[in-house]
Amino acid sequence: MKPRKNPVAHAVSVAMATTGAFVLYPAVPAGAQEAGLEEVIVTGSRIRRAVSDAPSPLSVINRLEIDLTGLENVADVLRGTNFNSFGSYREQSGSSFGQVALVSLRGLGSDRTAVLVNGRRVPGNPFTGTAAVDLNAIPLAAIDRVEVLTDSASAVYGADAIGGVVNIILRDDYDGAELEIGFESPSRAGADSDHASFVIGTSSDRGNLLFTAELFERDPIFDGDRAYSSVQINGPNLGDTIGVSAGGNTAFHPWFLAAEAVGDCSTDVYAGVLGRPFGVPGTACGFGYADISAQTGGLDRVSTFLDANYEFSPGHEIFFENRFTRIESFGRYAPAVGYFDVAADSPYNPLDTSGESYPWPTLPDGTLEPFGLFHRFVGHGPRDDDTVRFELDSVLGITGSFGESDINYEGYLRSYRYDGAEEGETYILQSQVELEVERGDYDLTNPLSQDPDHLAALGRMAATLYRDIITDYTAAGFSLDGSAWDLRNGPIGWAVGAETASEDYLDDYDSFREAGNILGSAGNSSMGDRSRWAVFGELSIPVAEAVDLNVAGRYDDYDDFGTAFSPQISARWQVSDPVVLRASWGEGFKAPNLTELYVSRSQSFNDVTDLYRCEALGVAEDDCPENQVENFRSGNPDLEAETAESFNLGIVIEPTDGLQISLDRFSIEMEDGVDLLGFATIIELENRGQLPDGIVIERGVATQPGDPGALRSITRPFTNQALLTVEGYDLRANYEYSFAGGNALAADLQLTYLTKFEEIPSAADDPIRYIKDEWTGSPAERAVGTLRWSRDVWTANLIWRYIGDHGDGDYKSQSTWDLTVVWDAPWGGDISAGVRNLTDEDPVIDRITGYDSDVILPLYDVAGRTPFLTYRHEF
Repeated sequence: MKPRKNPVAHAVSVAMATTGAFVLYPAVPAGAQEAGLEEVIVTGSRIRRAVSDAPSPLSVINRLEIDLTGLENVADVLRGTNFNSFGSYREQSGSSFGQVALVSLRGLGSDRTAVLVNGRRVPGNPFTGTAAVDLNAIPLAAIDRVEVLTDSASAVYGADAIGGVVNIILRDDYDGAELEIGFESPSRAGADSDHASFVIGTSSDRGNLLFTAELFERDPIFDGDRAYSSVQINGPNLGDTIGVSAGGNTAFHPWFLAAEAVGDCSTDVYAGVLGRPFGVPGTACGFGYADISAQTGGLDRVSTFLDANYEFSPGHEIFFENRFTRIESFGRYAPAVGYFDVAADSPYNPLDTSGESYPWPTLPDGTLEPFGLFHRFVGHGPRDDDTVRFELDSVLGITGSFGESDINYEGYLRSYRYDGAEEGETYILQSQVELEVERGDYDLTNPLSQDPDHLAALGRMAATLYRDIITDYTAAGFSLDGSAWDLRNGPIGWAVGAETASEDYLDDYDSFREAGNILGSAGNSSMGDRSRWAVFGELSIPVAEAVDLNVAGRYDDYDDFGTAFSPQISARWQVSDPVVLRASWGEGFKAPNLTELYVSRSQSFNDVTDLYRCEALGVAEDDCPENQVENFRSGNPDLEAETAESFNLGIVIEPTDGLQISLDRFSIEMEDGVDLLGFATIIELENRGQLPDGIVIERGVATQPGDPGALRSITRPFTNQALLTVEGYDLRANYEYSFAGGNALAADLQLTYLTKFEEIPSAADDPIRYIKDEWTGSPAERAVGTLRWSRDVWTANLIWRYIGDHGDGDYKSQSTWDLTVVWDAPWGGDISAGVRNLTDEDPVIDRITGYDSDVILPLYDVAGRTPFLTYRHEF
């Protein structure tokens, strides 16, 4: 009987033979580099070449590396890389993003990282309203490898590639059948998950057929299940708490001169009486929302992938790809909380309206202004959001080469449909609340009352919310590549092509939120469409015996904001056998998101400090009052593209067989960043006479000479304002060695160090130095190290992950360790067992301000120590 080859060892050799470049967790048999000379299309270029000859820095995570992490989705694989500098948005409970998972290279934002599948752009997720792609929709079982280009690449791929490119290559050549089941069970509550996948493929001399199906489920984590995010009361004031809101039952003076808890604030329902809510003198009836809310959402995914290709004529092939995903997700917030007006003469008003303690304003008719009540609707129960979404992506194409001309071609048609629906329960109608309170049917001091009038009022106040999202996307493209014009040092490689795409987008919110009549949620419908076309070209010129120059350019035309031309020049110099120098320069752009262009006008009321008027009236800054101001936000169809200029300079050294080291210096400068300006910035720009077009401030009548008038409203559409600069280094090193007796050892280290991450939001703002100042979410260093040993039927893999300190030292550095062991069983199966976060490290919590979900969830592992077990069987 023919002996069966160890699939793990085989995967090691095949992986390195097909990549031949630095990979994130490489395990390369010595001498395998010689096999890496096959010319393929490499991410970052459309000209076929060996991966090791790419002029731009590229990392490849192959199938083996993915398997040895023990992770169950591609989002978590990418989240753990060093290029994910500031972390990426993860599935978060109660978010309008609907439990999506994103990736953000260089900390530039998920909608500035281009995500491709098989080299073709994936449309942005409509729940985010941006170009960001939901990685949860891509089945892990279908992935062959992930290529990460850490250089800007708008000259090749167009918009959104400012921060880099993630190209997910799906499996297309498999003969046999494979079944995999697995689970992981963290030592702490929540995040238990299990998965199952099936892969079947067949091949012949004329074609291949491959089908994968995958099931994945993961439980939510609740805030109360973690000591750092659960309710904590560390002092007498609200500022001394974690997971507690002033919105239990708290009355506020109309001018926020005082606050006072309403009712007895029983600790059976509330968190007790606390001082100085939002810095206002007085007391608050707090509510421990973290006892109820979920930290991460639950997820249930079913996905399939079909790949078929057939050689209908020698050298010519037709192919079809189909990807289908259905995702259900769950998120939970604490009961709805709202701020609404109650008549000053209401029996619920605990504040002094006599004016003896503080002035109480009157309305034009002489009556006292109502007081504001920050109230938690405990009687309605928690807010639960359930989301279901479908994603169907189909590509039909033809590829091949023309006879003896050595010209390759590819053409494709693509149809993509995204359909999502969200339902939210136990939200509150604001207009009905005010009516029920005025009539006295709703008991503000006892929301759990069983009085029939109160219970009836609960039903009349409750609302179920709906949201429907649809995206239709079609695209077509054609490209040619080959070589010609033999020069002294070799032929010129070339590629040209064109593509076109159109997109229709609808985000439809319920009429309650459209009218701004919901407490506990907000949102406004938006819709838009976009069409674009592009032409591109690329040349690889051997200008000297060991020097290749690559020139690329792309022209994009969008029907809704204009055109953009993106050039790029890169060079690779083989200085000697062990030394390679590489450099690149390019310009890129990011098209405005459809929501930034077309989102409907929506109303809100926010606290604003009018420093402009205070300065004009001679009021000191410390004494300048803060008042609620009506404001409107909206899209801006006149937005222009964000533009960027990037540089990369690197060296690759192979001082001895099996050892490779590279160091790259990169910089990205982005202008005209799209932003929704803050109120303080808008007031300062008004003071300077520099208000951007579209921003409108309405003021009342002046009360004295020089008075600009009291603020009445602010209209603030999205504008092109921000300037962003990122600079840093990437270090990569790996070593492989084969011992006598079949033992093999591989070690790898990758480090990213940011020396500068600076943003200037607008002309009115000073630079924000995220990695130098006291900003909480921006570590300068991230590193990943791997040590792997294999022998015969055994493989062991140890991964070290490091996140540097940040927030001016308030967030200490963290190291975590993952261990995986794989046994190739004699009956045709593989058993993988391991533990992630071996030492059960908590996320790093700010020693002063405590838990902050906006920092912790994107950046750190919150599941804790996680044992996992996977069984794979080949038939």
